[in-house]
Amino acid sequence: MIHISGVDIISTVEPMLLGTALFALIRSRAFTNFPAFCSYLVFRLVIYAALSLVLHGAHIGLIERHLAYKSYYFIYWMGYLAGAGIAFFVIQEVFRHLMAPLSGLRRLGLIAFRWVALTSVLIAVVLSMLPAGLNRDLLISVTSGVMRSMSLLELCLVAFIVLSMQSLQIPLRSRDLGVALGLAMVAAADLFGSAFAFGNSSISSVANYSCQILEILAIGVWIVYFLRPEPDKMPIMLPASSSLIRWNEIASALGHPPPHVALGMSSDFFLEDVEKVVDKVLKKNLANPAR
Repeated sequence: MIHISGVDIISTVEPMLLGTALFALIRSRAFTNFPAFCSYLVFRLVIYAALSLVLHGAHIGLIERHLAYKSYYFIYWMGYLAGAGIAFFVIQEVFRHLMAPLSGLRRLGLIAFRWVALTSVLIAVVLSMLPAGLNRDLLISVTSGVMRSMSLLELCLVAFIVLSMQSLQIPLRSRDLGVALGLAMVAAADLFGSAFAFGNSSISSVANYSCQILEILAIGVWIVYFLRPEPDKMPIMLPASSSLIRWNEIASALGHPPPHVALGMSSDFFLEDVEKVVDKVLKKNLANPAR
């Protein structure tokens, strides 16, 4: 009798749902607006395919078990690290769409996102180099730190959307909201899983099941949002006294030097222009003498 565990079922269902989400994205022709998110889905599918090939090769004896373990370990954690980087570009993509009407705040927000991400990654790397972090594998330590940083950024993005929905007039059926909501669910699963990753060595633990179920629900959210038609985007109508307009003007002015007026180095050019005008007037008077 073949025993099929919950982990096996989830490991089979998750890539199938990812493929469905990618199909829904392509079918809705939204991949042109979400190239980073499309790359995120494709990358996760490629990682799943590579891990499945390694496991299948080890199962049929094509790959030595020790080599299969090392390959699985490297592909999984390097894929996890690269996936966190791609997720950061998805965050920027969603933020850029939402803040398109306010170009000044969008530019300033993207700069802040990049600096926060860079600082978080540097802190994660430094903490992994400390004696307390060296007790674990360096790759796992660095990857976990970077993942937590990206997860916090994703949760901050969703919090920003929730707080700004009324001001920016974001509809509930907006695909930007759907992508951000799914990313937040994945981020919550990663944070929850990392909190218990080193406290429970069993892959079938309740925490692991909960994280995988939450990720499946996140993929389901993406499928629903991309299968349903998105409402037409309407221009944002803000009152003239809105603080968003004032902050956008301030943000637009930051980083741009004030305009300069070019002045001549001497008055020779001005005198030459005056002489040309006088010559034209004299020629006109000679051609048409007064009667």
